[in-house]
Amino acid sequence: MNIDEIRKISLVEFLNQLGYQPTGRDSKGLWFYSPYRSERKPSFHVNPRKNLWFDFGTGAGGDIFSLAGEMSGETDFLKQADYIAEKMRLPTASSSERRFASAKNPYKPTQFVEEPTFENIEVSRLESPVLLRYLADRGIPKEIAQRYCVQVDYELHGKRYYAVGFPNNANGLELRNPFFKGSYPPKHITLIANGNARCNVFEGFIDFLSAERLGYNDGLDTIVLNSVSNLQKAIPALGNYSVIQCYLDNDTAGRAALARLQREFGDRVMDKSALYPDYKDLNDYLMSLYPKKSTKLKL
Repeated sequence: MNIDEIRKISLVEFLNQLGYQPTGRDSKGLWFYSPYRSERKPSFHVNPRKNLWFDFGTGAGGDIFSLAGEMSGETDFLKQADYIAEKMRLPTASSSERRFASAKNPYKPTQFVEEPTFENIEVSRLESPVLLRYLADRGIPKEIAQRYCVQVDYELHGKRYYAVGFPNNANGLELRNPFFKGSYPPKHITLIANGNARCNVFEGFIDFLSAERLGYNDGLDTIVLNSVSNLQKAIPALGNYSVIQCYLDNDTAGRAALARLQREFGDRVMDKSALYPDYKDLNDYLMSLYPKKSTKLKL
């Protein structure tokens, strides 16, 4: 199969072949659980008409090749094609034939950002006892939560929900509640500027709030990536700082992001993950210091 033929493979059929079934639909397409990360509520959306996907949890999206890349970890589109062919049980051409074909007709990835499917958005002061309890269970006190977060009420899939919202620099929102991790587009970084020459960097806002609780921010400027996929968007702003302190996750994505920043900024970058070597991230470390005591509340 050539590039165009593979690109035309239905994303819905591809996901079905991998064992993923839609959990619901809206006017623009179908909802699935993300096939490459764990989540408690589906935030992975497929537009069958355009045959494109968008993950509201990470801000990533694209065609079948980009999805294969997310699932396989491969960046070479020929290896992504092999992955698709293997999963779909399709014949593949030899390596030399595919290299020749790709040279004649080079692959250009299709970028895709899904239009918001959230409806009737209302943003207000964070007052919900359920949401404040959710943050408290993660070690974040009310006064810190209300200083940086808002409450977002919205409709999704025809139902009404509410979540903790954390604004970004493009007027989008990161959304969290006990059962949902996603975002209201556009996806972007959050820069909190205090006029300091030093900057702390976090992957997500829960880690940033954890640093506030632990006293690690102490008036420094802050960049919250809101997903390591936003790292490139942070590079221009980070160039202004003499010291860049990285509180990134202790996983493959976090280490890769740290390595990228070290290549870009050299010894200006400090790895602060040594403060929590036995934990996945800063919030896990915080929760080990302040175990939750609350009882569950229903949304």
